[in-house]
Amino acid sequence: MNNYCMIEVAFGNIDEVKNAQKELLEDRLVASCQIINSDSVWRWKGEIEASSEYLMILKTKKELVKEIYDVIKKIHSYDCFEFAVVDVTSCNNDYLDWIENETK
Repeated sequence: MNNYCMIEVAFGNIDEVKNAQKELLEDRLVASCQIINSDSVWRWKGEIEASSEYLMILKTKKELVKEIYDVIKKIHSYDCFEFAVVDVTSCNNDYLDWIENETK
């Protein structure tokens, strides 16, 4: 069974990103947080919007997804925020072991 995943979350505020990153890493909910500056365009309530955003990519165990969601939800200011979960498989067992060992 595949026990690992990556989570993608977009933020519009760098302070929210840093708060989430700090809490998730300190609580050992994720092994890694990558933050990428993004020029985003989306549809919202019938209109096309565009803005700079910060895309956070998290590496973790599937069993921690609900706890991670709860942390993001309390910090995030968007009414409807991206929280995309993608299975992670790898032939590099050292990589999967790293995720296993760095999360609770």
